[in-house]
Amino acid sequence: MGNPTRPAGAFIPESSGTVGLFRTSLAGPGRTLPDAFSKLEHAPLVERVTRHFSRDLLGARIVLGAEEGRGYWDFTRIRNECYVVVQNYAYREPRVELMGGDGLIQFNFRLSGDLTLGVSRQQPVRLTGPSLFVWQQPLGLEVPEWTAANAHEHSVSISIRPEFLVKSFFSTSMEPPQALQGFLTGSAHQVNFLHLPLTAEMFGLATKIINSQKQGPVALVYVEALALELLCEAVMEFDDVAAAVQEHFSSRQLRCLNVARDLLLRQFAPPPTIRQIARSAGLAETILTRDFKAAFGETIFDFSLRCRMQHALKLLRSEHIPIVQVAEAVGYRHQASFATAFRRHFGMRPKDVRRPRGNPSGAPVRDN
Repeated sequence: MGNPTRPAGAFIPESSGTVGLFRTSLAGPGRTLPDAFSKLEHAPLVERVTRHFSRDLLGARIVLGAEEGRGYWDFTRIRNECYVVVQNYAYREPRVELMGGDGLIQFNFRLSGDLTLGVSRQQPVRLTGPSLFVWQQPLGLEVPEWTAANAHEHSVSISIRPEFLVKSFFSTSMEPPQALQGFLTGSAHQVNFLHLPLTAEMFGLATKIINSQKQGPVALVYVEALALELLCEAVMEFDDVAAAVQEHFSSRQLRCLNVARDLLLRQFAPPPTIRQIARSAGLAETILTRDFKAAFGETIFDFSLRCRMQHALKLLRSEHIPIVQVAEAVGYRHQASFATAFRRHFGMRPKDVRRPRGNPSGAPVRDN
């Protein structure tokens, strides 16, 4: 769910070969967040590394060179279960990075900046103001991320393993809110995301982490404590979302809408028509289109397109099949139409994300 926009003039990457962000610098293009963290202790560009052995905490900082911009990235790893990234920087030039799918749930507490994620439909999600952006990137599914030039990025991202989130905040007698359960179960074919307001409590906690002057092991414990408190605030926000949805829809309506959503998740070629979806869900077409947008934050067309594009990306990256067959697999009769839709959705061409056999780095290869 969300309300993505891409204003005219927003930077859109021509390909995924552009200079990346910290994942690319530490581990290479298309690598995951855990991959990048695994390189922190030995990376030459890391300014300092701190450990807290008894709590299994690791911290590090990367400072931008003057030729790149100004500011820094701070990293804290909590027992290989939770990864905290503080972003306090501004690059001189736009940057784009292809992120490898890691299966983690990321809570992005944003204070300011101009960051775009290629997670959604024809228009990528652009994040510019204070907000909480929650998303999950399935294993093996790559997503482009890019930043605008000279945009001062102020944010705290907490990426957590779903099982650790459940273990830490819920029990056998207390189930996660319905709005959060989709992130815990995940999908192999699409990015799940939700855009929420940033509360005053979240803003204050994120600011404390960004502005902290603590050093050494105590700094790691401080970040761990505030990160867990931030997650508490985010989980409570999901309670409010679930209550609002439950208040607006009956149990039967929610079941019918989920039937419609499941059909769109399964059927890519040809994509089902509104009439077919309505018949399967047991709803009138007008009610289906109205309530689907209200419940899931996207129109049926946009949701279907996002699912098909994510499936196409998975096929392009994981299987050595012709692009024309990928186009057919997601409901396009003509390769040119598919290529146009794919580029609008991800900001890159289908052939730019090809990974032929024998290319262990995972770097996309262009067709000349």
